[in-house]
Amino acid sequence: MPSPDLASLLTVAPDRQRPLVVEGVTKRYLFGPIVLRDLSHAFAPGTATALVGPNGSGKSTLLRVLSALSAPTTGTVRYAEGDVHDRPHAFLSSVGVVHDRPDLPGYLTGVETLEWIARERGTWDADAPARHAALFDAVRFDERRDALTRTYSAGMTRKTQVAAALCGAPAVLLLDEPFRALDTEATEAVVDLLAAFRDGGGLVVLSSHRADLLDRLCDERLDLGR
Repeated sequence: MPSPDLASLLTVAPDRQRPLVVEGVTKRYLFGPIVLRDLSHAFAPGTATALVGPNGSGKSTLLRVLSALSAPTTGTVRYAEGDVHDRPHAFLSSVGVVHDRPDLPGYLTGVETLEWIARERGTWDADAPARHAALFDAVRFDERRDALTRTYSAGMTRKTQVAAALCGAPAVLLLDEPFRALDTEATEAVVDLLAAFRDGGGLVVLSSHRADLLDRLCDERLDLGR
């Protein structure tokens, strides 16, 4: 069971539970092959969807398109009736993202990183430090959360990324290999956190090479290898 401090971060109010809809998305990089071809799919709140397929099938590309980091060549991605690429800032205010590559600001500590995100999202208040401490505890990050993130190991970086994705009270989580570099205890803890977020009305889309974890966590699979 999540701690009381985490309840507001893991529970999505009904009026914020919206589907994320992909409509006819094709993605082709300049002078390269087509990575995604005419993809349509609706991701529903209260569910976790696994992106599966061989390397090169477009899992990371789709997550970048969904998170408005990359625009589709054709097609649209809609959330709350709006095109996410027309108003990416508005969309991303409801989204937590874990990228495949390390992307933490190296000049901040882990604690400062979560504070910065919370202030940007408007979720910083007198109780925020306790919520953030509970997040670090939940991902089993007991060491060096007050050290600069540029000194972190791969596992410490991934724990901080997961905590950072949740600290802004998102309605949607987009996660690329969230279990990479985590030890067994931290992996189990992150699975529990994601399951609690899903059960609280959150929408989760993730990729992982850990098929056993996807079987436990996800309601459905979207096969990009076909």
